[in-house]
Amino acid sequence: MERKIMARFKYPMAASTFFLIICFIISISYAGEKGKLYVVGMGPAGPDLTAPRALAVTEEADVILCSPGMPKKFEKFGKHIDPDKVAFNPWEGIHGEKAGKLKKTNYKEWIQRVEKQRKKVQAFVTQQIELGRTVAMLDGGDPCVYGPSLYWLLKGFDERCLEVIPGMSAFNAASAALKRPMTGDKTRFVMLTSPRSLFGESHEKGDSILKDISRYDVTMVFYMSLSSMDRLVEKFRKYYPPDLPMAIVYYAGYAEKEKVLRSRLGTILDDLKKVDEKWLGLLIAGESVL
Repeated sequence: MERKIMARFKYPMAASTFFLIICFIISISYAGEKGKLYVVGMGPAGPDLTAPRALAVTEEADVILCSPGMPKKFEKFGKHIDPDKVAFNPWEGIHGEKAGKLKKTNYKEWIQRVEKQRKKVQAFVTQQIELGRTVAMLDGGDPCVYGPSLYWLLKGFDERCLEVIPGMSAFNAASAALKRPMTGDKTRFVMLTSPRSLFGESHEKGDSILKDISRYDVTMVFYMSLSSMDRLVEKFRKYYPPDLPMAIVYYAGYAEKEKVLRSRLGTILDDLKKVDEKWLGLLIAGESVL
């Protein structure tokens, strides 16, 4: 009797196991045919400060998404970036001089543009992935340090189809240009921020946070600060002495253009007038820049 019962279940169990194995193999094969999205950190300047893996992924990608400024680097990156693979500018209408003005005057409309562009980009990338293609979205510097792709365009995107290739940030290049340790001596921590992050789009947020920070020895790094240095200095003067060390590193990582301007809180605005560049500069404040 026991043998009859075992015989009844022996072959169905084997068939079920075989069926599961076949399904597993098919699922692996199907997954292998699907594409992938890489968000690639291209470094602060050219290929010499870009990770070899980032260059390899970009070179082998089927489709590339990048800002209008990136094509200017095609000549420098050479074989690593094929202009014919560029599908479109994912930042159209949301980045640039006109978009920047809209962001300040009508933030609601600008956000609507961002939402529209996000849907367009994600729909396009999803379609390419389903077709088995590899897409590379190029970010300058490090995508995870004020890189716009992850924050503005890829919110909610399926992370199973996404990989981030880290890159050297402007902060890394600027620190090297200063030839100083950013965490040395009595420094308690390094703060990476921007005037907008700390004080709001129109500096409408209070500056009490700066008052709190002034109690500690901190290396303060401000991205996108040159256009609002007058307001930034005004806030700093409430809580810091005029001799607070400050430095601006222009074109961080660009060997032929890089320039370091060392100054103090009391003289920084006058010193800035001596330099024509009003955008590509990183502000670092604290004892570490001496």
